[in-house]
Amino acid sequence: MAGVSAGTVDRIIHNRGKVSKESKAAVEKVLSEVGYRYNIHTSAVALRKEFSIIISMPIAGIGEYWGTIQKGIEHALHEYSDVNINCRYAFYNQFDVYSCRSAFESIFDNTPDAVIIGPTFMEETEELCARLDGMGIPYVFIDSIIANTSPIATFTTDQYTCGFLLGKMLHSITPSDAEYAIFRNQRIGNRSSMNSVERKRGFMDFFKSVGIKDRIHETSFSVMNPEENEKDIMKFMARYPKIKGIAALNSRGYIIADIMMKIDTDDIRMVSFDLTSNNIRCIRNGSIEALLCQRPGLQGFLAVKTVIKYLLYSKTGLQQHTMMPIDIVLKQNIDYYREYMDL
Repeated sequence: MAGVSAGTVDRIIHNRGKVSKESKAAVEKVLSEVGYRYNIHTSAVALRKEFSIIISMPIAGIGEYWGTIQKGIEHALHEYSDVNINCRYAFYNQFDVYSCRSAFESIFDNTPDAVIIGPTFMEETEELCARLDGMGIPYVFIDSIIANTSPIATFTTDQYTCGFLLGKMLHSITPSDAEYAIFRNQRIGNRSSMNSVERKRGFMDFFKSVGIKDRIHETSFSVMNPEENEKDIMKFMARYPKIKGIAALNSRGYIIADIMMKIDTDDIRMVSFDLTSNNIRCIRNGSIEALLCQRPGLQGFLAVKTVIKYLLYSKTGLQQHTMMPIDIVLKQNIDYYREYMDL
């Protein structure tokens, strides 16, 4: 089809030996047209064994943080589609502990071969993992690490360091006498997410290291009841007029930024988390100064890849803990993150 020999095709597919640019272009064009993908799991195809994987994580839309993780998961499932995988999601509302409990319980409706967990609530995740350990079911964490558990692998960012960097950045771009605000999410069930706890700890430790203890004020905002946010945030900012730096401990910084745009806040700087579509908009209009990002799509992809290899090759005793890079994204460099530009 490409007008070249089988040997030339072989060299191009396996990236060995020299071939002309013309031949390579012709072969790659045909490979694209026929949808060719190199099969590295011929043993699995021969066995025809079906693997059941359940993924339990917060539900999210396109352009949101967990939506990008799901995009990475779906990419991996497509990449390894030669392996016979039955994948099911057990989604939950990340702002509702009762929704999380229900989703975790549904995992056991059918016994899976492996579970991928995007944990938000610590106690519920510990209880889930204890049950999985008792049944000998391997599991992988994305986004967070939970103490007293035994995952075969984790893919996350050092959340304490994220919080420390958040504090350091705000301190560097605000006046020496500035006061600071920490905004956290309100959650049904009165539980804080593990990530927010660690980020706050890192944030407070930075300011403690520079001798600032009494200029930090904490409040919360609602994702589920946005109509209450504007009134509450306006009241909070009026109470502390010296606030010049805002730390949003999650990916919903745009909610605060949109409200702050309605008042005169040119001298207030905000830093939040993650390249969501709304946060990208706020970076571009200047209402958010910077975003700390943790490559969610790659986390999802690597989690699925690890589970598949574990199931295929029975790599018992595997303990793979991967800390993702912490990207600092500003208006000046956001265009270089092209993989997010279609959000």
